[in-house]
Amino acid sequence: DVALPSSNYRAIDPVFGGIGKAPVTKNAVTLSSSQYFRLALSGAICTVLVRTALNPLELVKTKLQLGSDKEIIDFAMKKASSKQTDPQSISTTIPTIGTSEVIQSLIEVRGPLSLFQSADITFITSVVFGLFGFGATELFRRSFSAVFFDESSAGANEFLFLAAAGLATLLTCAAGAPFEILRVRSMSTTENQGVKQVFSEFMEENRPKQMATPPSVTTSIKPLWSSFIPIVSRELPFAVTKFLVFDLAAGSIAELVNSSKLLDDPLQVGVGSLGLLLSAFAGALAGVAGAFVSHPADLILTLTSASSREGGQAKDWKTIVEELLDADGGFLNLYAGFSARAVFFFLVIGLQFFLYDYIKSELGVGTDDLTLVLDVFYAIRQGLL
Repeated sequence: DVALPSSNYRAIDPVFGGIGKAPVTKNAVTLSSSQYFRLALSGAICTVLVRTALNPLELVKTKLQLGSDKEIIDFAMKKASSKQTDPQSISTTIPTIGTSEVIQSLIEVRGPLSLFQSADITFITSVVFGLFGFGATELFRRSFSAVFFDESSAGANEFLFLAAAGLATLLTCAAGAPFEILRVRSMSTTENQGVKQVFSEFMEENRPKQMATPPSVTTSIKPLWSSFIPIVSRELPFAVTKFLVFDLAAGSIAELVNSSKLLDDPLQVGVGSLGLLLSAFAGALAGVAGAFVSHPADLILTLTSASSREGGQAKDWKTIVEELLDADGGFLNLYAGFSARAVFFFLVIGLQFFLYDYIKSELGVGTDDLTLVLDVFYAIRQGLL
């Protein structure tokens, strides 16, 4: 037996010398339209499953931010007050309510199914954001890699993620803005309303008054994109932070585990049971980071989308920011409802990346399926060289 030069080799070939433990691999840059469609479909499926299952948390976050559902908020306040044992604090302190109190109140007042208010528009919104969010990111990342970088470009991977995620987010926001504004309005109502009713009421409230001629189609649908800038201001930092933190966290953990030699086979993100668990954990961290960075914009978007119900005309986002900063609490008012949103995205993004990698593998576009392997010895044995 010949001694191996280092632990990085698995054998010594008499002609070629040391043979590495694993062949050289490279991510496929050019994919077929079928592969891109399956990647986008994977994103849509995982987004629909996760956001539908966690719809109660999103609903509670919206109701806490808006405070428009007086029946539920007041009921939750009374429950919180009843738990205070100090008689003096009951009369002088306004009770603080959170996610659990609002969920309990919804169940007691309106039944368990009320937690899935707006599930129909949430489904449609999830399909749009899942298709474009994941599919476009994959498309732009691989396209940028093929056009602007060669294989030896150092540090290009993180830059590609940011650039691809940013451009994909703009495209996603353009496609999803109408559905997002309707989803927020639907969740702001006291009772559940179907997507058709929410759409009709929105169009009626934003229809130009006292026009000599009927409004054009462009004028009629333009209000659906009125929240495009707030949506971009929320989704752009969220998406960029999400993909960046996920990439850094997953890569760092995988590198740490592989360098410690704890596993016989290298740990790969999204490959195998441990790889899927790594995707879930890194995704959960990415979700919390993204929620923190984008929460003020999310609050402003929520208030902007629902404000037209109060006075018939939606408030400008600048006015809303000024009101929040001038109120008691100041800057902290921009993080109203953050705890519910942090929990929501800890679960959502963790499950989303877990399911995304799993569904990709099932559809034949997983990490292994899209990895090119350079194994000279395998090629020689198969007579390919």
